[in-house]
Amino acid sequence: MIYNFRIFGDPVSQGRPRFFVRKKGGVGCEDPAKSKDWKQNVINQILVSNGRPEKFKFIDGPITLTLNFFMPRPKSLPKKVKHHIKRPDLDNLVKAIKDALSGLLYKDDSQIIELIATKEY
Repeated sequence: MIYNFRIFGDPVSQGRPRFFVRKKGGVGCEDPAKSKDWKQNVINQILVSNGRPEKFKFIDGPITLTLNFFMPRPKSLPKKVKHHIKRPDLDNLVKAIKDALSGLLYKDDSQIIELIATKEY
């Protein structure tokens, strides 16, 4: 089974979780708002473009994931610069997408056996 998705918007990396002490004791953890909004945007665009979640076959086997991130090119950047070597880090961009798709298309990130990712202008 092959799924192809195109997500519009500037990619956002997975931020560091924020920890807090709960009023009744214990520690809680929360995603930064920017990361949480991006992941919700990814989920919404997938659902809108491809129908309800019931239409997806939940993948329970090994997964090959290919991700291409197209970063906004600053107007001041010379045309000869081809590669995006600044922040955000590629692994943090990938983590945000893997987290967004987990539970929607597959059960857990551990099912991903092959990962191909690029970051470019």
